[in-house]
Amino acid sequence: MKLVQLDPEAVALMQRHLDGRTDERLNARFGISYNTWRKVAAGQGVRSSVADRLLARLSSLDPGPRRCAND
Repeated sequence: MKLVQLDPEAVALMQRHLDGRTDERLNARFGISYNTWRKVAAGQGVRSSVADRLLARLSSLDPGPRRCAND
């Protein structure tokens, strides 16, 4: 299982689009759980499939180039 870190700019964009830090809100907005949010916010690695899903959701909210910090 490959773990990747999200680019700090992507994390900052996620924080701007947050409308709540509950499992329900995070899942509706980004397709992640609260535990995954805590990992992302702390700069820890997440599965590459989770990172891909997050970046796709971010692109739909705010078009622009997004990448993982590992790229």
